[in-house]
Amino acid sequence: MKKTKSVLSKYLIPLILLLSVPAIRYLFVYGFFGVSDDLHVAWLYEMDRVIKLLQFPPRFVPDLSFGFGYPLFNFVYPLPFYIGEVIHLLGFSLVDSIKIVFGLSIPLSMYFMYKFLKEFLSEELSLAGSVLYVYAPYRAVEIFVRGTIGEIVAFTIIPIVALAFVNLSKEKPSVKWVGAAALSVAALVLSHNIMAYMFMPFALLLLISRIIFIIKNKKAAIIRSLIGVFLGLAASIYFWLPAIYESRLMHYDTVFNFYDHFPALKQFIIPYFGYGASVPGPYDTMSFYFGLTGILTAIFGLILFALKFKKFSFEEKMFFIWGEVILLVSIFMMNFRSAFLWRNLPLLPYFQFPWRFLAMVVFSIPILLLGFSKYKFGKIASYIIIALTIALNFNYFKISEYLGRGDAYYLNRYIPVPVASEEYKKTSEEYLRLPKDTEARPQSNFPRAYADVSGIYRIEEINTLDAAVSTDYKEDFILNYSKYYFPGWFAKIDGKSVGIASGKPYGQIVLQVPAGQHTVEVYYRESLMRQVLDIVSLIGVGAAVFLILKKKKI
Repeated sequence: MKKTKSVLSKYLIPLILLLSVPAIRYLFVYGFFGVSDDLHVAWLYEMDRVIKLLQFPPRFVPDLSFGFGYPLFNFVYPLPFYIGEVIHLLGFSLVDSIKIVFGLSIPLSMYFMYKFLKEFLSEELSLAGSVLYVYAPYRAVEIFVRGTIGEIVAFTIIPIVALAFVNLSKEKPSVKWVGAAALSVAALVLSHNIMAYMFMPFALLLLISRIIFIIKNKKAAIIRSLIGVFLGLAASIYFWLPAIYESRLMHYDTVFNFYDHFPALKQFIIPYFGYGASVPGPYDTMSFYFGLTGILTAIFGLILFALKFKKFSFEEKMFFIWGEVILLVSIFMMNFRSAFLWRNLPLLPYFQFPWRFLAMVVFSIPILLLGFSKYKFGKIASYIIIALTIALNFNYFKISEYLGRGDAYYLNRYIPVPVASEEYKKTSEEYLRLPKDTEARPQSNFPRAYADVSGIYRIEEINTLDAAVSTDYKEDFILNYSKYYFPGWFAKIDGKSVGIASGKPYGQIVLQVPAGQHTVEVYYRESLMRQVLDIVSLIGVGAAVFLILKKKKI
C-alpha cells in the first residue's frame, strides 16, 4: 500500500520559501549595502575575467595589487564565486549575483537542515529546527553585517554532510550516499576552508561513533565511509592541496590576532545587534547573541531530555549528546580559556576570530529539539518555536542603510586597472598574504614589462595575464614582468622555455634576456602538479556523480 504524504511533506518547499521571505526581503532593494566584505563583488569580477580567459580552474587573477595580480583562487574558497559566476553569466550584475547567492542560501539551508533533522525528529520539530538554523542572529550577521559569502554558502552544505554521514552509518544504505558524502565534503572544502576545518571533526565524530556503537556490519560501514570521505577529498584536492602546500610561498600573516577576538560569555545572551566590528575586549559593535529562542531551546531541550532519558533510544541519546558536545566545545573555543589550544593546534590561528564557532552553535542548537520529542506538547511547541523565532529575529535581517551601490562603485574601489582610483589607494587589500619574496606592496601602476635599460620597443599584451615583449639590446639584461612570481608562470625566448625567478622589491617575475633581437613571451598556465590534481578532482567528481545516480543498496 502506498504511503500517503503528510500535509507538511506535501507542501514543504512552498512552506520553506514562505518562511524564508522575512530573512531575504532586504536583498531585493536596489544595489549593494554596507558589509565588511564588500570586496567580494570585485573578487567575482576577477573570477569572471579569468573564466573568460578559459582559465579553469581559476587560480591567478590579473588586476589586484596595482595590476601585479594575485593567486586569489589558489587560496580563497572558489565555490561561492563559481555559483556567482554562473548567475552573472545569465545576465545579472555582479552585485545582484552576490545577493542572489546570499538569498539562495536561506531556503536551501532551511531545506537541508530539515532533511537532516528529519532523520531523528518529527516533521514539525524538524521544521522548527530548520527555522532556528536560519533565523539565528548570527546568520543575519553573516549576510547583513559581515557579508562573508563563503561562510554563507557553507551553512547550506554543513547539514548535507551530516545527513550523508548519518545515512552512511546505517545498516544497508543506498550507494548514492557514498557519492553524496563525497560531493558534500568536497563542496564544504570549496565553500570555506575554515568552516570545513571547524565542522569536519564534529562530523567525523558522528560518523565514527555511529559505526562503533550502532552498526553491526562495521567493516562494510568503514569501507563505504572511507570511500565517501576520501572521494570527497579527492574531488577537492585540486584546491586544498595547492592551498596548503603553496602556502609556504606566502608571508605568514593572519591579519587579525585571535587573542583580541574572544567574546565575553555575557555577549552570547545579551540581545544586542549592531553593524560594527569585532574589537579587543567586550566593546564589539557586532552581535554574538544566540537568540532568545536558541537559548531557551538549549536549556529546555536539555532539561526535557534528562527527564525522559530512559525513553530515548540509544541512537537518539547519541545524537543528542553529539549536539550537546558541539555546543559546549564551541562555547569553550570562543572563551579566552581555550587560548592554549589556539596557540598549539595546527592552522587554528588562521581562524582569526574565535567567535567563528558561533556557526557551530547555530548548527547544534536545533539538534537539542530532540528533547521535546517524547512529549505530547512537542508538536505545539514546534509551532510556537517557529512563530517566536521569526517574530523575535526577523528584524535582524535587514540592511543598516540604503547605499544603492552598483558594480561601478566596487570596481572603482577595488580594481586598480587600468588606473588606480584615489579610493583604491586608501584600501589595503588586507585579506591578501603577499608572496614571500615581496618586500613591499606596489604603490602605483606599472607597465606590463620594464627594465633598467632602453631597447624594449614593443609590448604586446595578449590578454590580462600574458604578453609578448620584443627587445633589441646589445647586452644581456634583466626583464621585469609586473606580475607576482608564483607557480604557473612560464616564459619563452624565441619559442624556447627559459627560467624565471622572483625579483625585488615586489616579488615580480624576472628573467634574463640575452643580447640581440628577441621575442620574450610570458604567460600563465596550470603547472604540471596542478594539472595532475585537476584530473584527480575531475575523476573524483565523476565517480561521486556516478554513485549518486546508481540505486543499488550496499
